[in-house]
Amino acid sequence: DPEAPDGKPVTAKWKEWLGQAYLFWSPHPWVALRAQYVYEKQERAEELTLGYKELETHRVPLGIGFFHPSGFSAGVTATYWKQKGQFEDFSQPGFFAGRDDFWTVDAALSYRLPKRYGIISVGARNLFDTKFQYYGTDFRSPMIQPERTIFARLSLALQ
Repeated sequence: DPEAPDGKPVTAKWKEWLGQAYLFWSPHPWVALRAQYVYEKQERAEELTLGYKELETHRVPLGIGFFHPSGFSAGVTATYWKQKGQFEDFSQPGFFAGRDDFWTVDAALSYRLPKRYGIISVGARNLFDTKFQYYGTDFRSPMIQPERTIFARLSLALQ
């Protein structure tokens, strides 16, 4: 915990807002569509900013998933991001205004193993290697990849 010069812990108040709306629709037994809107706003006292004083983020993921009875599936999600804020300037005292808006695309192909023993997946996050200025507030679990990331995953269900 941060301490003031007198040795007492620093406390500071901040405000956070979070709102979301979503629509999921399956027009066919093999197809799922998704549209979502997420709004997040944070205001922090200057005593305990953690890198920003004000932050406002809009996120709009639009996705489609295909699920074949044979076990093959595919999904693509395009996400629009818009963020602005007052960020801490670590080279000198004070804050600066920053903003960016951009799209990212994530995609994956999967196969469900026979008898539901597991799933094999390959995919990419930030498929088109979009460059952006974005401040993530969850350091332990980032929501967005700053560069293209290819992955393979094997999930087993031992029965």
